[in-house]
Amino acid sequence: MALSQDWRQRVVMLCAMYVAQGMPWGFMVVALVSYLTERGLSVLDTGWLTGVVLMPWTFKLVWGPVIDTFTIPAMGRRRPWIIGSQFMMAVTLLGILWLGDFTRYLGDGATEGAVDPHFVFLLGSLFFVHNCFASLQDVSTDALALDVLPPAEQGRVNGLMWGAKLLGEAVGAVVMAMVMSWGDSYRPGWGIPAAVIVQFILLIGMMMFPLLMLERPGEKRLPWSHGQAQWTSNASKVRDPRLLIRDLFRGFCLLTTVGLFVYGMLHVLGWGIVEVITKPLYTQQLGWTFEQFSYVTGFAVITKLPGALAGGYVADRWGRRKVIVAGFGTYGLLHILFASFPDLWDHNWFAAGYLILNPGALAVGAVGFLSMAMKISWTKAAATMFTVYMTLSNAGHVAGNLIAGWLREDYSFSYEALFWVAGLVTIAPLIALTVVNPAAVDAKRAESAELPDVV
Repeated sequence: MALSQDWRQRVVMLCAMYVAQGMPWGFMVVALVSYLTERGLSVLDTGWLTGVVLMPWTFKLVWGPVIDTFTIPAMGRRRPWIIGSQFMMAVTLLGILWLGDFTRYLGDGATEGAVDPHFVFLLGSLFFVHNCFASLQDVSTDALALDVLPPAEQGRVNGLMWGAKLLGEAVGAVVMAMVMSWGDSYRPGWGIPAAVIVQFILLIGMMMFPLLMLERPGEKRLPWSHGQAQWTSNASKVRDPRLLIRDLFRGFCLLTTVGLFVYGMLHVLGWGIVEVITKPLYTQQLGWTFEQFSYVTGFAVITKLPGALAGGYVADRWGRRKVIVAGFGTYGLLHILFASFPDLWDHNWFAAGYLILNPGALAVGAVGFLSMAMKISWTKAAATMFTVYMTLSNAGHVAGNLIAGWLREDYSFSYEALFWVAGLVTIAPLIALTVVNPAAVDAKRAESAELPDVV
C-alpha cells in the first residue's frame, strides 16, 4: 500500500509533517519569545524576532517552482524534498546551542531593552536558517497533498493537517516551556539548550514517516532500493520553467483567483500585530510569567483543534467562503472586544479567555482559506499557485509583526489602540471575498482543455 492508495496513510503522513512544522514554531514564537520578553525584550525586538521566524515562509514562492521542476522520480515526486528538508530542520535547530551560555545575554527583570541586541540578532539569524528548511518542508508537504488528495477529501484533510500543526505548536509552547523551566531550575542557562535537544530528537523521529511511506506502489523507498518512477509516463526530472510561468498566468487570469490573491495579502495583518503585542503586554505589564503565558497559549489548542476540524468539515459541505468570513470575522471582533475593556485585563479570567478563544476563531478562518486556495489552484502549476497564496499570507503575517513594533515604538500607540487596529485590519479585507467564486474555476477547467506541454 502507498499514499495514493490508502486514506489512512495519507492522513498520517501529512499530519505528521505538520506536527513537525508546528513544534519548533510554538517553541520559537511562543515559549522562547515570551521567555525573552519576561527578561526585557522590547516590542520592537519582539516584532523583529517574530518576523525573522516568519520571513523564510515568504520564500515558498521560490520553493514551489523548484520542487515542481526538479525531483528524484524513482523515489516519488515530493518525498525526496520532504525527507531532505525535515532532516535539515532538525540539524539547523542545533545551531542555537552554538550561542553558549544564554544567561550572559539576558536582563534580570521586565524592563524593556534589557536583552542584548547582539544576542537577538544572532538568535534571529539561526531562526531564519531553520525556517528556510521548515518552509521548504511545508511547500513539499502541501504539494504532496495536492498530488494525492482527491477533491472530496481536501477540506476535511486540510482541517486535520491544520489541527496537527496546532498540536505541534502546543507541544512547542507548553512542553518546551516546561523543559526550559526545569532546565533553568537545575542549572541557570540550561533551559533553552535542553528544549533544543528534545526537539532535535523528536524531529528526527518524525522523519521516519516519509522514509517509510511511499507515494505510489513500485517506487523506491531509498536511492539504493528496488523500484522505479510511477508518477509520470516519461519520469522526466526537469520540466521547462517557461511552462510553469505560462500555467501561472493562466491560473491567475480569473477574477476569482485575483480576488483571493488580494485577500491573501491583507487578511493576516491583524494576526501578525496581535502575535507580537500580547507577549510584552502579558509578561511586562500584566505580570504573567513566561510559563503562564506559554501554558495558556498552548492550552488554547482546546479551541484551535475543534475550530480547525470544524472549519474543514463545514468547508466541504457548506462552502469555503462562509467558513473564512465566520472565522476571520469572529477573530477580528474578539480583538475589538478585548481592546474595549482594558480595565478587565488584570482579571485572569478575561485575559486568559482572550488567549484561548481567539486562536479557535483563527483556526476556523485559516482552514477555510487553505481549503479555498487549494480548491481554486488549477492548471499544471497548481502546486505553485497554491504556494503563491501561502506566500502572500506569510508576507502579510510578517508585515503585521513589523507594523506592531513600528506603531508601538515610533508612534507610541497604546496597547488598546493596537488591538483596535488589529481588529479592523482583519475584518476590512473580507470584502475582497465577494468576487471569489470556486464555481468559476470549475467551469474554466471544464471548458478549457490543458494546453500541450510545449513552448
